[in-house]
Amino acid sequence: MLFGGSVCAQSARPNLTTIPRTDLFPIRTKLTKEQKERMLPDPRDVDAFRTVLEQPRTGIARLHPDLGCYENARILKADETCQNAIPEGSSYSFRERENTIEVLSDIRLKGGYFISDGILTQGFMTNLGDADLVNVDLESQGLAFVRAFEPMPEAHDAKDQYTSFVKGIKTGVFEYRKFQKAVVGSTYAMRIVAYRGNVYRSYRGWKFDLLEGDKRIDLIVAFRVVRQSPDGSLTIVWKELERRDSPRLRFTKRRDPRTRGAG
Repeated sequence: MLFGGSVCAQSARPNLTTIPRTDLFPIRTKLTKEQKERMLPDPRDVDAFRTVLEQPRTGIARLHPDLGCYENARILKADETCQNAIPEGSSYSFRERENTIEVLSDIRLKGGYFISDGILTQGFMTNLGDADLVNVDLESQGLAFVRAFEPMPEAHDAKDQYTSFVKGIKTGVFEYRKFQKAVVGSTYAMRIVAYRGNVYRSYRGWKFDLLEGDKRIDLIVAFRVVRQSPDGSLTIVWKELERRDSPRLRFTKRRDPRTRGAG
């Protein structure tokens, strides 16, 4: 959702559309004890990936499918499905190492797809197949493009890159997109460029910066889907491969080529 739109997953394959957002609600919902328990990973997965999780800048997270229950902060959906939904349960931030609100997330789960469309963020991923997460590093197959990608600091250029990743960029056997099918037993490589900047909103007369307190950095991570639970939630184990300072996004008007040389 880099420029006020989002990538939406619908039916068997994401229907990529730009949807304007008017509800960037900053107040997070406190989970109940029962909801917190449903977000905990299976202890068997913790034990199985202890070698990874004992390393710094790693983690294990559980993502519940986005059921569309929190798309509008002003509308409370009280049907049976949404009564069992968990706020922030479908979205996760590798930068903050926690589940978070959708607009600040690095990845979210909807319609059987992982999607990366956080606000003021350039995120894309590729499926590495059944690669052993323990052995995945910056020299692994499929990581060369991820490492070499240069995020554009000008907003209009960044928007072009965003569009390219919506369509998909194929290099060899790997395809780099803002969405990937969520497959148990698959390992993914991902780049998250959280641009530095400000996103000001108002709520009931209170003006705030939506990005205040959010860690705006440039990350490369690898993650693996290790379990699908009966409730449809997926457990992922991840590790950070590299971090860099992220650029500040500059919003300038693109000059109309028809006016070049005029005046």
